[in-house]
Amino acid sequence: MKAKILLCMAIFFVATLNFAQKADYTKYKGFVDFGNLEKFESGEEATEVVIEAHLLNMVAKMAGKNEPELAQMLQGIKLIKVHTFSVTESNFEKLSGIVKNVDKNLVTSGWDRIVKTRSKDELVNVFILTSKDEKVEGLVVTSIEKNGEAAFVNIVGTIDLETIGQLSDKFDIPAIGEVSKSKEKDSSTKK
Repeated sequence: MKAKILLCMAIFFVATLNFAQKADYTKYKGFVDFGNLEKFESGEEATEVVIEAHLLNMVAKMAGKNEPELAQMLQGIKLIKVHTFSVTESNFEKLSGIVKNVDKNLVTSGWDRIVKTRSKDELVNVFILTSKDEKVEGLVVTSIEKNGEAAFVNIVGTIDLETIGQLSDKFDIPAIGEVSKSKEKDSSTKK
């Protein structure tokens, strides 16, 4: 009897270890490494959200009948990663450097910038990565405002830009709603 219990415990332990292993999202083309942002998250407010594929699939199943477009969009997404935190006078320049470095790396890696805002107190970039068959495989938003808030967002997987606003509303992801608005403006100017 003891042997059976020990065997069951060993199987459970091994199964738990296998399930607990995180997926390697760096292998997806849409993944972007922002570096260590934790050192900037020591201010008054900071939020880190990481929603991986298995959780997104669960939400997609729950949304199913009530929100079929959202459910379909979530099934193609592998990872949603969001960092938001306060920006101060002292860390604005360092964050500006990170945003400019990410911007440079994405441009040289073939990402398309769809939004760019520059002022002395604000930097905003929105990028998408499209595949050869014109599917969006990644979305990146970097936004910093002096004495305001910083947002670093990376969505990895197949993304429908027509319904991205629903994703922003559902998960309260900053600046994502702007992507669908910029896409609408872009479409209306081409007509």
